[in-house]
Amino acid sequence: MKTIDLRSDTVTQPTDEMIEAIVQAHKSGRLGDDVIGEDKVIHELQEKAARILGKEAALLVTSGTQGNVIALLAQASRGDEIVVEEKSHTFLFEAGSMSSLGGLFPKPVKSVRGYILPETLEASINRDDAHLAKTAMLVIENTHNFAGGTIITPEQVRNLTSVAREHELKIHCDGARLFNAAVALDIPAKKLVEDVDSVQICFSKGLSAPVGSIIAGTEEFIHDSHRIRKRLGGGMRQAGIIAAPMIVALEKMVERLKDDHDNAKLLYQNISEIPNLITEEPETNIIFLGLDNLPIDAMKLSEELGKDGILVYGGYGERTRMVLNRMVDRDDVVKVANVLNRILRAE
Repeated sequence: MKTIDLRSDTVTQPTDEMIEAIVQAHKSGRLGDDVIGEDKVIHELQEKAARILGKEAALLVTSGTQGNVIALLAQASRGDEIVVEEKSHTFLFEAGSMSSLGGLFPKPVKSVRGYILPETLEASINRDDAHLAKTAMLVIENTHNFAGGTIITPEQVRNLTSVAREHELKIHCDGARLFNAAVALDIPAKKLVEDVDSVQICFSKGLSAPVGSIIAGTEEFIHDSHRIRKRLGGGMRQAGIIAAPMIVALEKMVERLKDDHDNAKLLYQNISEIPNLITEEPETNIIFLGLDNLPIDAMKLSEELGKDGILVYGGYGERTRMVLNRMVDRDDVVKVANVLNRILRAE
């Protein structure tokens, strides 16, 4: 029985072309010590990523979490306040890194499906008062995981940055799945981040690279980020073996994200009529199943799905997350829908 893994798009395996790219990077003699800037494969990746994202420069980092915390530490000072969405990855799922490593104080605020309204941002910014932390940055997440892979449009980003600029706030985009948003909107990725100061892109999710993320912004930002990366133990040597499959991801794996979106919609269409199931049509590759009105919780559903070789996380309370990815095809989606119908209609 085939295992259908919907726990995350991080379960994607590298393609044969990515593995071959690693081998060729070694054979080409282009690998070098990246700490002293001698790996030509990394240079190629960083230049290509910066160009695609419309930024002056980019930097290879080991993970999305490392990229996000570097971006915050490079643009805010100890004691500063960072406005974050209350269910965002930077707030909930990065081990308190902004506080523990940078002395930064997160201010979580409510949103509408992952989007912080401009008036909410305006109300959250502290006045200039010695009793209060200085509000220094805004972090947006695009797409927003916990809201269900929802997209923040370029117009929405501009509306937020307009408020942020009035108060001299820096803006960072946690764009771990930014290319999902770009593909869904059929626009260049740079249109989604042209108004922000920095952005992080994860390559080990839907893009299928085995490891690695990129942060991008101004040359000054990247210069400062390089030192912080070293401080965090992120200096790497012949890391072109990481960069090589990331280059393949940029060149070959972006447009295929549409397959994941289509499969997510197919799954939704086949389960949306289940009585008392709460779900919304997906914008990208993530679906949350709300079980509030059903006599089964997420942990039990996870156990039942596992009997049919379907893997999901059971830790979202009354919701179950399903993330479509390259390892899941349309036949798998049909099977998942059939099993969900059998389990949930019997409850």
